[in-house]
Amino acid sequence: MKNKILFFDIDGTILDGDKNIPTGVIEAINEAKSNGHEIIIATGRAPFTAKFVLDQLNLDSFVCYNGQIVQYKGETIYKGVLEKEELQQLTDFAQNREQPVVYMDSKEFVSNIPDHEDVFESISSLKMALPRTEENFFLTNDIHQALIFCSLEEQKEYESAFPNLKFVRWHRVSCDVLPKGVSKAKGIELLLKHLGKSPDDSIAFGDGFNDIEMLDFVGIGVAMGNSVDALKDRATIVTEHVSENGLINAMKKLELIQ
Repeated sequence: MKNKILFFDIDGTILDGDKNIPTGVIEAINEAKSNGHEIIIATGRAPFTAKFVLDQLNLDSFVCYNGQIVQYKGETIYKGVLEKEELQQLTDFAQNREQPVVYMDSKEFVSNIPDHEDVFESISSLKMALPRTEENFFLTNDIHQALIFCSLEEQKEYESAFPNLKFVRWHRVSCDVLPKGVSKAKGIELLLKHLGKSPDDSIAFGDGFNDIEMLDFVGIGVAMGNSVDALKDRATIVTEHVSENGLINAMKKLELIQ
């Protein structure tokens, strides 16, 4: 296959359920690099929580925060923020329901409520440290993405109340909050334009709801065997589970590696 730009989600795609990189994946990605393919991370994670994966893969190009921060070879080419007025309204709405909000800037996560069980459950699932607490952090810092903590039914109430925001569920009790229209696909589009490339020059690998637009946008979309059904329905290829050589098998099937 001619040289492609390969976009990889992290959780459930590069990392397994224990947040480890399965045996052989680093070698496969390095082989794809050697074969002339460009490797870029596309994740809902912050750059600082994606760093341990970027370091292991020796990468400095990424789409983070679901498209809110885009970097190519160390150069930031896009950085989006949530409006403070909208965040204030979101915070008030959540507080009226006794639900926390976590604010994410370029350096850290900060919660407006301490020791909430939903924050513990969801953030702990990522094997990450819990956020510190600061009530009005969003007023004095640029927030690229937020988290709300609620049920699926309660999420619909947020969606009705905030038509200018996008809510992407990634955990039983938590959703990413982004400006409307932002997605991994939009971040990829910006990066491809920066490189003078088209969607047909790209392949994406993912497993979650926040990967749907990405797989729709690129030339070839690969869904992991552990993907949500909605993503499998949109994929060009459905490979095996992340823990069953799914990523390596897909790369071989696409002739990106031997």
